[in-house]
Amino acid sequence: MMLQSPKLNILVAFPYFTNYVKNFFKDLDANTFRLIIDSGAYSVYNSNKKVDMNDYITFLKDIPKQWDFKAVQLDVFGDAKKTYDNLKFMLDKGLDVMPVFTRGDKLERLEEYYTYTDYIMFGGIVVGGQNINYIKWFCEKNKGRKAHWLGFNNTKFIRYFKPESVDSSTVWNGQRFGRLDLYNGHGTFYSLRRIDFINAPDSKAITLLKKLKFYDEINKLQKSEAWKGSQYYEDKKLRGLSGFINTTSHLLRAIDIEKNIGTKIYLACANDKQLKILYESYKHLTEKDII
Repeated sequence: MMLQSPKLNILVAFPYFTNYVKNFFKDLDANTFRLIIDSGAYSVYNSNKKVDMNDYITFLKDIPKQWDFKAVQLDVFGDAKKTYDNLKFMLDKGLDVMPVFTRGDKLERLEEYYTYTDYIMFGGIVVGGQNINYIKWFCEKNKGRKAHWLGFNNTKFIRYFKPESVDSSTVWNGQRFGRLDLYNGHGTFYSLRRIDFINAPDSKAITLLKKLKFYDEINKLQKSEAWKGSQYYEDKKLRGLSGFINTTSHLLRAIDIEKNIGTKIYLACANDKQLKILYESYKHLTEKDII
């Protein structure tokens, strides 16, 4: 019997959900992906913009029913009371949304949230410091119920606490900072830069690139063009090669952690180009029988 390929787990915030992004998902087989639609409260926090509640509600009501998706309530970054008020408003409108439990919320709220759903969002982790104590406290009080950790993707924490799901945008850091992360197993990476390929990559890098089925591309990584842009997923020539390998590596880590720990890692995308790169990485992993 043929084993089913793992699904592609993606998070997109509402402010980034352009028609191009929506059409990307419409063109995919709905059985190949899981989607979390975030309200975008954190995305717009530093830009002095707001997410319009009515626009968000209208958008969610128009999502195709065959999609495997969850929608996050419209939260207000740093304001537990307004976040709660928004949840009640959306529930009253008949929407099935994931409540956001964040710093400042009382335990009574946590219990109330699980009367609405069996799967909630755990926020406020990446701000305020003392993450270890905050996460430990939450997990003790949550008693193993399903929760998604917003914006927190630490391997040691995932391995110990085993949340239902997390999300991460670090998949794109390699392209931003000129770094290539090669998946090294157990949720870890072996990171290199272009100079490492100019000087000739070490045996560990070669072994990891072979596992990713990029052995024929090793010499190409000496060239500066391979570290620029993101076009490689389109023409498979040179430009954007390191970024494509980096994305493929991060996706492999996400799939490996889900397989061995059970935690789903939703990779955050901000535009249709990132979605296309991620999907091409998914095709590479499946077509080359890596997963």
